Amino acid sequence: MAVVISLQGAVPADVAVGLSPLAELMACLHSIAEPEHHLAVRPWLERVRADLSPESRSLIAVYAPLWARRRCRLLMPLERPLGRTLEQELARLEALPLDDFVLGVAPSVHGGVFDTGGLLTDQAVRDAYTLSSERRSFSRGELARSLLQAPERTRTGLLELLRRCAAEFFDTEWTRVRHRLEIECTRVRARVQALPLPEALASLSPNAVVRHNPPSVVFDKLQSLRVDLRGRHCLLVPSVHARPHLIVKDDPPYPLVVHFPVESTAQVERATLAQVRLRLSILSDPVRLSLCRHLVNEPITTSDLAVRTGMTMPQVSRHLGRLREAGLLTSRRNGRQIYHRLDTDCLMHLGADVLTSIIR
Repeated sequence: MAVVISLQGAVPADVAVGLSPLAELMACLHSIAEPEHHLAVRPWLERVRADLSPESRSLIAVYAPLWARRRCRLLMPLERPLGRTLEQELARLEALPLDDFVLGVAPSVHGGVFDTGGLLTDQAVRDAYTLSSERRSFSRGELARSLLQAPERTRTGLLELLRRCAAEFFDTEWTRVRHRLEIECTRVRARVQALPLPEALASLSPNAVVRHNPPSVVFDKLQSLRVDLRGRHCLLVPSVHARPHLIVKDDPPYPLVVHFPVESTAQVERATLAQVRLRLSILSDPVRLSLCRHLVNEPITTSDLAVRTGMTMPQVSRHLGRLREAGLLTSRRNGRQIYHRLDTDCLMHLGADVLTSIIR
């Protein structure tokens, strides 16, 4: 499964890079609702969750399907230009024709695969949609029923929640992360102008692959999607709180959106999927795992390891080479001896790297 964006005939002018506070707020709400995916910001999440008003906490639970796995397209920029304020984006959502609001929200409320054609006019489709949403979860069923029976009230409640969140935590957080995101926008704009479009878009993810015939970029995602960018606009929106997720949303007539994560300067560099696979494969060998027990406690030479384990020095050297290949070993020379030690920081982050690679 993958997301494939075909760039045959696309030009840099088709691609806009910019900020969206509404998309960042949705990313915050996703991490609040699913904190187990976002280990790197857990202290921030704990503070925000503790300070939320009971009313906001209740509304976040009601509208949670909109920022679950299938993010709501209406909570991302609907058009160019990018860089509007949060209130301007909310006003655009508030002014959207009600039918467009219903059709834009319905897929996320359901959260699965459901053909929403006829949802506005066919009672049988409406009943089937509500029942199918309810089968996925009770909360989805309740929100689906509210969306169809009282769409204006549903939108008003959503806007009330988003403005509550802005006042309670997001305005402060946006002030903190905005400069970091502006820097990333400048970098990505430069790459869009300087590089072929496939390479520029592939730079948004360590697990992206460039194809040349036809020119395209492939994102390794648990999602099957093919998009032809010819004659369309693409919006690239950086996010601090979206990490580790990269979100690609294609909901015509709106532009394609790539909501991509930006690593904090305070964070360690995360391993790629290939590096994670290599490290797990190398550590799965019982002999190398036994060597790691010696290497974790103190710096040790190849000859000492051979004596302790009963292996020959060439055997030990081969295993050390595999650990070094995976970035799990550090070595330093002291006189004529070379001392090896397990990179415990790398090993400590392996669990988080595995989780990040799975849910990216």
